[in-house]
Amino acid sequence: MKNNRDLRVLLKKIKKMNYGMFINAILISIISGITIYSATHTKTLMFFKKDIIWTILSILVYFIFSMIDYRVYRRYSRVIYGFSAVSLIAVFVFGASRLGAKRWIDLGFMSLQPSEFAKLFMVLTFAALLVNSYNSKFYGLKDVMKSGLHVLPIFLLIMKQPDLGTSLTLLAIFGVMIFVHGIDTRTVTMMLGSVVGFLPLAYFFLLKDYQKTRILTFLNPEKDLLGSGWNVTQSMIAVGSGGIDGKGILQGTQSKLKFLPESHTDFIGSVYLEETGLIGGGVLLLLYYALIYNIVRIGNNSEDEYGRLVCYGVAAIIFFHTTVNLGMIMGIMPVTGLPLLLMSYGGSSYIFTFMMLGIVQSVRVHSSKY
Repeated sequence: MKNNRDLRVLLKKIKKMNYGMFINAILISIISGITIYSATHTKTLMFFKKDIIWTILSILVYFIFSMIDYRVYRRYSRVIYGFSAVSLIAVFVFGASRLGAKRWIDLGFMSLQPSEFAKLFMVLTFAALLVNSYNSKFYGLKDVMKSGLHVLPIFLLIMKQPDLGTSLTLLAIFGVMIFVHGIDTRTVTMMLGSVVGFLPLAYFFLLKDYQKTRILTFLNPEKDLLGSGWNVTQSMIAVGSGGIDGKGILQGTQSKLKFLPESHTDFIGSVYLEETGLIGGGVLLLLYYALIYNIVRIGNNSEDEYGRLVCYGVAAIIFFHTTVNLGMIMGIMPVTGLPLLLMSYGGSSYIFTFMMLGIVQSVRVHSSKY
Protein backbone atom coordinates (compact mmCIF):
# COMPACT_ATOMS: atom_id res chain seq x y z
CA MET A 1 0.00 0.00 0.00
CA LYS A 2 2.79 2.39 0.90
CA ASN A 3 4.56 1.77 -2.42
CA ASN A 4 1.34 2.48 -4.32
CA ARG A 5 0.82 5.68 -2.36
CA ASP A 6 4.39 6.82 -3.02
CA LEU A 7 3.96 6.08 -6.72
CA ARG A 8 0.74 8.12 -6.86
CA VAL A 9 2.48 11.05 -5.15
CA LEU A 10 5.38 10.83 -7.60
CA LEU A 11 3.06 10.72 -10.62
CA LYS A 12 1.11 13.68 -9.26
CA LYS A 13 4.33 15.69 -8.95
CA ILE A 14 5.39 14.78 -12.50
CA LYS A 15 1.98 15.83 -13.80
CA LYS A 16 2.35 19.26 -12.14
CA MET A 17 5.64 20.03 -13.87
CA ASN A 18 6.05 22.97 -16.24
CA TYR A 19 7.04 21.07 -19.37
CA GLY A 20 7.63 24.24 -21.38
CA MET A 21 10.74 25.03 -19.33
CA PHE A 22 12.06 21.48 -19.70
CA ILE A 23 11.46 21.45 -23.48
CA ASN A 24 13.24 24.84 -23.79
CA ALA A 25 16.29 23.44 -21.99
CA ILE A 26 16.33 20.24 -24.08
CA LEU A 27 16.05 22.13 -27.38
CA ILE A 28 18.99 24.37 -26.44
CA SER A 29 20.95 21.26 -25.37
CA ILE A 30 20.25 19.62 -28.76
CA ILE A 31 21.49 22.74 -30.56
CA SER A 32 24.53 22.64 -28.28
CA GLY A 33 25.30 19.01 -29.15
CA ILE A 34 25.08 19.70 -32.89
CA THR A 35 27.31 22.77 -32.56
CA ILE A 36 29.89 20.98 -30.38
CA TYR A 37 30.03 18.19 -32.98
CA SER A 38 30.46 20.73 -35.75
CA ALA A 39 33.23 22.58 -33.89
CA THR A 40 35.26 19.52 -32.89
CA HIS A 41 34.50 16.51 -35.14
CA THR A 42 37.43 17.15 -37.49
CA LYS A 43 39.81 16.87 -34.51
CA THR A 44 38.13 14.42 -32.11
CA LEU A 45 34.72 13.02 -31.18
CA MET A 46 35.61 12.96 -27.48
CA PHE A 47 33.85 16.25 -26.69
CA PHE A 48 30.68 15.25 -28.53
CA LYS A 49 30.49 11.86 -26.80
CA LYS A 50 31.13 13.39 -23.38
CA ASP A 51 28.52 16.06 -24.11
CA ILE A 52 25.88 13.36 -24.63
CA ILE A 53 26.85 11.67 -21.35
CA TRP A 54 26.77 14.95 -19.39
CA THR A 55 23.40 15.86 -20.88
CA ILE A 56 21.86 12.53 -19.85
CA LEU A 57 23.32 12.79 -16.32
CA SER A 58 22.14 16.40 -16.06
CA ILE A 59 18.57 15.45 -17.01
CA LEU A 60 18.63 12.84 -14.24
CA VAL A 61 19.86 15.53 -11.80
CA TYR A 62 17.04 17.78 -13.02
CA PHE A 63 14.32 15.26 -12.16
CA ILE A 64 15.87 14.42 -8.78
CA PHE A 65 15.96 18.07 -7.71
CA SER A 66 12.46 18.63 -9.08
CA MET A 67 11.15 16.09 -6.59
CA ILE A 68 12.97 17.56 -3.54
CA ASP A 69 10.90 20.17 -1.70
CA TYR A 70 12.67 23.48 -2.36
CA ARG A 71 11.79 24.76 1.14
CA VAL A 72 14.38 22.41 2.63
CA TYR A 73 17.10 24.72 1.31
CA ARG A 74 15.74 27.55 3.42
CA ARG A 75 15.95 25.42 6.56
CA TYR A 76 19.53 24.37 5.83
CA SER A 77 20.73 27.64 4.31
CA ARG A 78 23.60 27.99 6.81
CA VAL A 79 24.86 24.50 6.00
CA ILE A 80 24.67 25.25 2.28
CA TYR A 81 26.55 28.53 2.76
CA GLY A 82 29.27 26.79 4.78
CA PHE A 83 29.60 24.03 2.18
CA SER A 84 29.94 26.64 -0.57
CA ALA A 85 32.70 28.48 1.31
CA VAL A 86 34.59 25.26 2.14
CA SER A 87 34.44 24.04 -1.48
CA LEU A 88 35.85 27.36 -2.71
CA ILE A 89 38.65 27.23 -0.13
CA ALA A 90 39.38 23.64 -1.21
CA VAL A 91 40.18 24.92 -4.69
CA PHE A 92 43.28 26.68 -3.34
CA VAL A 93 44.41 23.47 -1.60
CA PHE A 94 43.52 20.76 -4.12
CA GLY A 95 42.75 22.75 -7.26
CA ALA A 96 44.45 22.57 -10.64
CA SER A 97 45.63 25.68 -12.47
CA ARG A 98 44.51 26.33 -16.03
CA LEU A 99 45.15 29.39 -18.16
CA GLY A 100 46.48 31.30 -15.16
CA ALA A 101 43.48 30.60 -12.90
CA LYS A 102 42.86 28.09 -10.12
CA ARG A 103 39.15 27.21 -10.33
CA TRP A 104 38.91 23.44 -10.81
CA ILE A 105 39.26 20.36 -8.62
CA ASP A 106 40.27 17.27 -10.59
CA LEU A 107 38.09 14.30 -9.55
CA GLY A 108 39.53 11.97 -12.17
CA PHE A 109 36.34 11.34 -14.16
CA MET A 110 35.59 15.08 -14.30
CA SER A 111 36.88 18.48 -13.27
CA LEU A 112 34.60 20.15 -10.74
CA GLN A 113 34.32 23.94 -10.70
CA PRO A 114 32.94 24.95 -7.26
CA SER A 115 32.43 28.57 -8.34
CA GLU A 116 29.74 27.40 -10.78
CA PHE A 117 27.68 25.90 -7.97
CA ALA A 118 28.49 28.83 -5.66
CA LYS A 119 26.15 30.98 -7.77
CA LEU A 120 23.21 28.67 -7.12
CA PHE A 121 24.13 28.29 -3.45
CA MET A 122 24.19 32.09 -3.18
CA VAL A 123 20.66 32.29 -4.60
CA LEU A 124 19.39 29.68 -2.12
CA THR A 125 21.07 31.21 0.92
CA PHE A 126 20.57 34.88 0.09
CA ALA A 127 16.85 34.25 -0.53
CA ALA A 128 16.66 32.70 2.94
CA LEU A 129 18.44 35.72 4.46
CA LEU A 130 16.05 38.17 2.79
CA VAL A 131 12.96 36.24 3.92
CA ASN A 132 14.21 35.63 7.46
CA SER A 133 15.79 39.01 8.22
CA TYR A 134 14.18 41.59 5.93
CA ASN A 135 10.39 41.36 6.04
CA SER A 136 9.83 44.69 4.31
CA LYS A 137 11.70 46.38 1.49
CA PHE A 138 15.10 48.03 1.90
CA TYR A 139 15.32 51.69 2.93
CA GLY A 140 18.73 53.33 2.68
CA LEU A 141 22.19 51.95 1.99
CA LYS A 142 22.60 50.60 5.53
CA ASP A 143 20.32 47.62 4.92
CA VAL A 144 21.85 47.02 1.50
CA MET A 145 25.40 47.04 2.87
CA LYS A 146 24.41 44.84 5.80
CA SER A 147 22.86 42.23 3.53
CA GLY A 148 25.90 42.53 1.24
CA LEU A 149 28.06 41.04 3.98
CA HIS A 150 26.38 37.73 3.13
CA VAL A 151 27.74 37.90 -0.42
CA LEU A 152 31.16 39.44 0.32
CA PRO A 153 33.12 36.35 1.56
CA ILE A 154 32.04 34.21 -1.39
CA PHE A 155 32.70 37.11 -3.77
CA LEU A 156 36.26 37.57 -2.44
CA LEU A 157 37.04 33.84 -2.60
CA ILE A 158 35.97 33.72 -6.24
CA MET A 159 37.85 36.92 -7.10
CA LYS A 160 40.97 35.35 -5.56
CA GLN A 161 40.90 32.40 -8.03
CA PRO A 162 40.60 34.75 -10.07
CA ASP A 163 37.20 34.52 -11.80
CA LEU A 164 35.88 37.93 -12.78
CA GLY A 165 32.87 36.61 -14.68
CA THR A 166 31.48 34.60 -11.78
CA SER A 167 32.21 37.46 -9.35
CA LEU A 168 30.16 39.82 -11.52
CA THR A 169 27.39 37.21 -11.66
CA LEU A 170 27.20 37.26 -7.86
CA LEU A 171 26.74 41.03 -7.97
CA ALA A 172 23.99 40.61 -10.57
CA ILE A 173 22.25 38.05 -8.32
CA PHE A 174 22.54 40.41 -5.37
CA GLY A 175 21.11 43.37 -7.28
CA VAL A 176 18.20 41.49 -8.84
CA MET A 177 17.16 39.73 -5.64
CA ILE A 178 17.09 42.85 -3.44
CA PHE A 179 15.20 44.67 -6.20
CA VAL A 180 12.61 41.87 -6.42
CA HIS A 181 12.35 41.66 -2.64
CA GLY A 182 11.70 45.40 -2.51
CA ILE A 183 13.78 48.58 -2.41
CA ASP A 184 12.88 52.25 -2.60
CA THR A 185 13.86 54.40 -5.61
CA ARG A 186 16.17 56.68 -3.63
CA THR A 187 18.26 53.74 -2.42
CA VAL A 188 18.50 52.37 -5.98
CA THR A 189 19.84 55.75 -7.14
CA MET A 190 22.38 55.81 -4.31
CA MET A 191 23.48 52.26 -5.15
CA LEU A 192 24.02 53.09 -8.81
CA GLY A 193 26.02 56.16 -7.85
CA SER A 194 28.17 54.10 -5.49
CA VAL A 195 28.83 51.49 -8.20
CA VAL A 196 29.90 54.15 -10.71
CA GLY A 197 32.21 55.71 -8.15
CA PHE A 198 33.69 52.33 -7.23
CA LEU A 199 34.53 51.25 -10.80
CA PRO A 200 37.85 53.16 -11.08
CA LEU A 201 39.00 51.77 -7.72
CA ALA A 202 38.06 48.24 -8.80
CA TYR A 203 40.00 48.61 -12.05
CA PHE A 204 43.22 49.81 -10.44
CA PHE A 205 43.23 47.82 -7.19
CA LEU A 206 41.14 44.65 -7.64
CA LEU A 207 41.65 43.47 -11.21
CA LYS A 208 44.59 41.32 -12.28
CA ASP A 209 46.80 42.48 -15.16
CA TYR A 210 45.23 40.03 -17.63
CA GLN A 211 41.75 41.24 -16.63
CA LYS A 212 42.77 44.84 -17.30
CA THR A 213 44.15 43.68 -20.65
CA ARG A 214 40.78 42.16 -21.53
CA ILE A 215 39.04 45.46 -20.85
CA LEU A 216 41.58 47.40 -22.92
CA THR A 217 41.25 44.81 -25.69
CA PHE A 218 37.47 45.25 -25.63
CA LEU A 219 37.91 49.00 -26.10
CA ASN A 220 40.44 48.54 -28.91
CA PRO A 221 40.76 44.92 -30.18
CA GLU A 222 42.75 46.03 -33.24
CA LYS A 223 45.64 47.21 -31.04
CA ASP A 224 46.94 43.63 -30.60
CA LEU A 225 45.31 41.50 -33.31
CA LEU A 226 47.78 38.63 -32.96
CA GLY A 227 47.74 38.65 -29.15
CA SER A 228 45.03 39.66 -26.70
CA GLY A 229 42.66 40.78 -29.47
CA TRP A 230 42.86 37.51 -31.43
CA ASN A 231 39.89 35.65 -29.88
CA VAL A 232 37.46 38.56 -30.11
CA THR A 233 38.54 39.50 -33.64
CA GLN A 234 38.17 35.94 -34.93
CA SER A 235 34.83 35.62 -33.16
CA MET A 236 33.54 38.81 -34.81
CA ILE A 237 34.71 37.51 -38.19
CA ALA A 238 32.83 34.25 -37.60
CA VAL A 239 29.63 35.98 -36.51
CA GLY A 240 29.77 38.50 -39.35
CA SER A 241 30.45 35.87 -42.02
CA GLY A 242 27.30 34.00 -41.01
CA GLY A 243 25.11 36.64 -42.62
CA ILE A 244 21.35 36.17 -42.60
CA ASP A 245 21.02 32.40 -42.93
CA GLY A 246 24.54 31.17 -42.14
CA LYS A 247 27.02 28.98 -43.99
CA GLY A 248 25.19 25.78 -43.02
CA ILE A 249 25.70 23.14 -40.33
CA LEU A 250 29.24 21.68 -40.46
CA GLN A 251 30.22 24.35 -42.99
CA GLY A 252 31.77 26.92 -40.64
CA THR A 253 35.45 27.64 -41.23
CA GLN A 254 36.72 29.69 -38.29
CA SER A 255 36.76 26.77 -35.84
CA LYS A 256 37.70 24.05 -38.34
CA LEU A 257 40.72 26.02 -39.56
CA LYS A 258 41.64 26.65 -35.90
CA PHE A 259 41.33 30.43 -36.14
CA LEU A 260 38.86 30.46 -33.24
CA PRO A 261 40.21 29.09 -29.92
CA GLU A 262 37.81 27.65 -27.32
CA SER A 263 35.29 27.09 -30.09
CA HIS A 264 33.35 24.45 -28.12
CA THR A 265 33.35 26.33 -24.80
CA ASP A 266 33.36 30.12 -24.35
CA PHE A 267 33.03 30.88 -28.08
CA ILE A 268 30.53 28.19 -29.06
CA GLY A 269 28.05 30.95 -29.91
CA SER A 270 30.44 32.17 -32.62
CA VAL A 271 30.42 28.73 -34.26
CA TYR A 272 26.63 28.53 -34.08
CA LEU A 273 26.08 32.03 -35.52
CA GLU A 274 28.58 31.44 -38.32
CA GLU A 275 26.71 28.31 -39.40
CA THR A 276 23.10 29.46 -38.82
CA GLY A 277 23.34 33.23 -39.21
CA LEU A 278 20.92 35.84 -37.96
CA ILE A 279 17.95 33.48 -38.30
CA GLY A 280 19.57 30.82 -36.13
CA GLY A 281 20.61 33.45 -33.62
CA GLY A 282 17.03 34.71 -33.42
CA VAL A 283 15.75 31.18 -32.76
CA LEU A 284 18.31 30.68 -29.98
CA LEU A 285 17.41 34.01 -28.34
CA LEU A 286 13.71 33.09 -28.44
CA LEU A 287 14.48 29.79 -26.70
CA TYR A 288 16.42 31.59 -23.95
CA TYR A 289 13.66 34.18 -23.62
CA ALA A 290 11.03 31.44 -23.29
CA LEU A 291 13.18 29.65 -20.69
CA ILE A 292 13.59 32.80 -18.58
CA TYR A 293 9.90 33.67 -19.02
CA ASN A 294 8.83 30.25 -17.70
CA ILE A 295 11.17 30.58 -14.71
CA VAL A 296 9.82 34.03 -13.82
CA ARG A 297 6.22 32.86 -14.26
CA ILE A 298 6.80 29.97 -11.85
CA GLY A 299 8.30 32.46 -9.40
CA ASN A 300 5.35 34.84 -9.67
CA ASN A 301 2.96 31.96 -8.94
CA SER A 302 4.98 30.72 -5.97
CA GLU A 303 3.15 30.24 -2.68
CA ASP A 304 5.88 31.97 -0.69
CA GLU A 305 8.45 34.73 -1.00
CA TYR A 306 11.35 32.28 -0.72
CA GLY A 307 10.26 30.38 -3.84
CA ARG A 308 9.73 33.63 -5.74
CA LEU A 309 13.20 34.93 -4.86
CA VAL A 310 14.86 31.64 -5.78
CA CYS A 311 13.21 31.67 -9.22
CA TYR A 312 14.22 35.27 -9.89
CA GLY A 313 17.77 34.52 -8.74
CA VAL A 314 18.03 31.61 -11.19
CA ALA A 315 16.54 33.76 -13.97
CA ALA A 316 19.16 36.43 -13.19
CA ILE A 317 21.99 33.90 -13.57
CA ILE A 318 20.76 32.64 -16.94
CA PHE A 319 20.01 36.14 -18.24
CA PHE A 320 23.41 37.49 -17.13
CA HIS A 321 25.34 34.56 -18.63
CA THR A 322 23.45 34.79 -21.92
CA THR A 323 23.79 38.56 -22.24
CA VAL A 324 27.49 38.70 -21.34
CA ASN A 325 28.53 35.69 -23.44
CA LEU A 326 26.67 36.79 -26.58
CA GLY A 327 27.93 40.34 -26.08
CA MET A 328 31.47 38.98 -25.71
CA ILE A 329 31.44 36.99 -28.97
CA MET A 330 30.10 40.02 -30.86
CA GLY A 331 32.73 42.34 -29.40
CA ILE A 332 30.31 44.58 -27.51
CA MET A 333 31.36 43.32 -24.06
CA PRO A 334 34.75 42.39 -22.55
CA VAL A 335 35.83 38.74 -22.46
CA THR A 336 35.00 37.41 -18.98
CA GLY A 337 35.06 33.65 -19.46
CA LEU A 338 31.36 33.17 -18.69
CA PRO A 339 29.98 30.17 -20.60
CA LEU A 340 26.74 30.25 -22.57
CA LEU A 341 24.67 28.04 -20.26
CA LEU A 342 23.22 24.89 -21.88
CA MET A 343 25.34 25.60 -24.99
CA SER A 344 29.01 25.71 -23.91
CA TYR A 345 30.68 22.36 -23.32
CA GLY A 346 31.41 21.49 -19.69
CA GLY A 347 30.25 18.90 -17.17
CA SER A 348 30.07 21.25 -14.16
CA SER A 349 28.18 23.83 -16.20
CA TYR A 350 25.61 21.32 -17.49
CA ILE A 351 24.91 19.75 -14.10
CA PHE A 352 24.79 23.17 -12.40
CA THR A 353 22.27 24.53 -14.94
CA PHE A 354 19.94 21.53 -14.82
CA MET A 355 20.18 21.51 -11.03
CA MET A 356 19.01 25.15 -11.02
CA LEU A 357 16.13 24.34 -13.35
CA GLY A 358 15.19 21.34 -11.22
CA ILE A 359 14.95 23.55 -8.12
CA VAL A 360 12.78 26.03 -10.05
CA GLN A 361 10.58 23.14 -11.14
CA SER A 362 10.33 22.10 -7.49
CA VAL A 363 8.76 25.48 -6.67
CA ARG A 364 5.89 24.59 -9.01
CA VAL A 365 5.71 20.89 -8.16
CA HIS A 366 5.37 21.56 -4.44
CA SER A 367 2.76 24.27 -4.83
CA SER A 368 -0.87 23.54 -3.91
CA LYS A 369 -2.04 25.89 -6.68
CA TYR A 370 -1.63 23.24 -9.36
